[in-house]
Amino acid sequence: MKKNLFYYLFAVICTIGLFTSCSDDDEKVVNPIPQTTFNSENGLQLTYNGAPLLGKKVTFTPDATEATKATLRLEGEFDLTGILKGQRSNMTSPTGPGVFPGSPVTTLSVDLSINGNQCTFSGVSETEYCTFSYAGKVTAGTMDLSFTDVTLKNTALAGTVWKPTPLANTEDGGMDEPIHFVWKSGTKAAIEIFPGHPSEIEINDLLLLALRFPLFDDGSGDRVSVEQMLCSVLKDVTLGADGNIVATYMDAANGGTEWVTSPSNMAQYVVTGDNQLLLFLNPQAIMANVDNVEKSVRTVDVGAILQQAIAELYPMLINGVPLTYTKEGNRMKVFLGTDLLLPLMKNIVAPLFEDEEFLNMVIEAMKSDPQFGGMAGMMVPTLKLLPEIIKNTTQLEIGLDLTQVK
Repeated sequence: MKKNLFYYLFAVICTIGLFTSCSDDDEKVVNPIPQTTFNSENGLQLTYNGAPLLGKKVTFTPDATEATKATLRLEGEFDLTGILKGQRSNMTSPTGPGVFPGSPVTTLSVDLSINGNQCTFSGVSETEYCTFSYAGKVTAGTMDLSFTDVTLKNTALAGTVWKPTPLANTEDGGMDEPIHFVWKSGTKAAIEIFPGHPSEIEINDLLLLALRFPLFDDGSGDRVSVEQMLCSVLKDVTLGADGNIVATYMDAANGGTEWVTSPSNMAQYVVTGDNQLLLFLNPQAIMANVDNVEKSVRTVDVGAILQQAIAELYPMLINGVPLTYTKEGNRMKVFLGTDLLLPLMKNIVAPLFEDEEFLNMVIEAMKSDPQFGGMAGMMVPTLKLLPEIIKNTTQLEIGLDLTQVK
């Protein structure tokens, strides 16, 4: 009897243990989402401080041991095949500017709440240049991800608004103007005011004259210069606290008569140190907001030069365009410097103007253009000298001279 009772109790204990084991298995949490890369064509809905953010991809990787943990890899994505016209590109990931300015790749470790076939997550984090909050939900085929409270750590320019400095004579006999331009070279330009008698002139002075020359019809019958046109079409530029650059402009080329504001997330910036910043352009967002882009096909084969240009410029798409800025009172100059511009001029522009066919094409285009026709003959000697002028350049800066809007 005692032996039967012992066997009975043993059977009960084993049965309870079996049911307990089955219950534990039933309650075991499993992540329903496999490793997946999401982009705008593959289920990604991404916002940055409330505005859609294009041209990015997010790779979701579940943790191998903990079902409620995962990693998000955020990076830019831009297809170059259209620009390269079918030629292969050996560019590696990332292929575009990152989600956050100054960070080509951002990795987030997130804690998941799992409900059926969907996971949700939220938290706060930071990059080298930004702090932010995030929230998202993901299924096997979709991801909704929003970044809010994105704020730059360096606020030296955050929240400031700037307008092009209007053209005006200064008390010292100089001139205030919206374009900052400096070009110094050991080789002078040549301008042919009288046929067959070219005169030497500093390249800097020649191009400043060109910027001030009334070339464009302002729509009312009056002719205005490049700098006057700039002031009439660009009202102001805002450097946001979240790293966004937003411009207010007049889309006169498409018949616009009212000021419009550019969308967020087309251009971003970060201040990297004293008088230095990086500019990031989102090509996919820019193309999505440009209408009626006119493309012309030239007869000159510039394929090799195009490849060179992409090789030179592409890293700046991802890592940012380095700019220098100087502030004095309510004025600020923002410009591309010699270290950036001179290699581009030597590697891209000079070879073009060494090509006789290209040079002749430019000259003929100037002569046939009603705006530039009057200057074409005068500029021919300088165009022919341009490769040598570039070769002997010692300083080259171009950018904007801005006045702060209070």
